[in-house]
Amino acid sequence: MYEDAEAPVRVSVAVIRKDDTVLLCQRGINHRYGLKWEFPGGKAFPDESPVECLERELEEELDIKPSNMKELSTIRHTYDDGGDFLLTFFEITEWEGEPTNHVFEKIEWLDLSAVETYDLLEGSRAILEYLKSSQ
Repeated sequence: MYEDAEAPVRVSVAVIRKDDTVLLCQRGINHRYGLKWEFPGGKAFPDESPVECLERELEEELDIKPSNMKELSTIRHTYDDGGDFLLTFFEITEWEGEPTNHVFEKIEWLDLSAVETYDLLEGSRAILEYLKSSQ
């Protein structure tokens, strides 16, 4: 459904900020890139916009509904195993509900400076410089 040799997989990613922290999530051990840390989000269905995808993923993964989203950047990242992804990052500062872990090994609120000390997915590292400069 998602794999297409011609195009990267479209992914929407949420940088969820609360005070001076961001929410980081650890992928399940049995998932691709298991136990790596990432910002929440996921793959878009063929007919979904990046915003629709993110809204759906955040409800499924964390049981929250974003009410304030700002698109930050879109980057393309190809992993050593051939995974090719087009990542659209959004900053979220307001939402309905309390983040509740439904799919991850762990979720943690971290100071931005601590994020880079975690075993972060390579595709997520690209947004760190922007986040540090916008503090």
